[in-house]
Amino acid sequence: MVEGSESDTEVDITVKEIESEMSVREIMTKKVFTTDIKATITEVARAMIKCNVGSIIVTEDKEAVGIITERDIVRKLSGGTDNLDRVRASEIMSSPIITAKPSTNIIDAAEQMVKCNIRRLAIIEGGNIVGIITDRDILTVSPGLNTILADLIEMNREQTMPMTPEPEGGICEYCGTFSNDLGLSNGRMMCESCRDTEGFYD
Repeated sequence: MVEGSESDTEVDITVKEIESEMSVREIMTKKVFTTDIKATITEVARAMIKCNVGSIIVTEDKEAVGIITERDIVRKLSGGTDNLDRVRASEIMSSPIITAKPSTNIIDAAEQMVKCNIRRLAIIEGGNIVGIITDRDILTVSPGLNTILADLIEMNREQTMPMTPEPEGGICEYCGTFSNDLGLSNGRMMCESCRDTEGFYD
């Protein structure tokens, strides 16, 4: 019993230290990628693949007005569309952008994500977005906060589930085009044509 009490005390101390000392500035991704509000969904997807990011900030006249994530693109594709080059960033972006200050501690940031049901939080300073923090960033540095971050863990679990062999729509990681028949090949999600090509050279 005594040993358990000591362990609980240590966890409490750790939580308090993190809550009072660690800010989002320390764990945020400082390199922020942007796209114009008039960009097509194809251009947005290719930019995200090129930059190897899961989200991109949408700007209008150099001012941040929204954010697009991989899920936004997949959701649009699953709904069906005749011409992807006619779909603009403004049609699929989430707006307004949910933000926090660099000085915000990570527990407050986590609670804000849960409240707004989002996985990414833009960090703003002086009117400019200076970084992005994700639920995974927080879970990585604070694995002992399972109680406080239970909702985030549940949200993250869906995203990290193993890929199934069933075809699904999305962006081919090999050629950068959209396909309704993506499959896993050599560790990457590829369209049928690229899977055949990769198989040919294996």
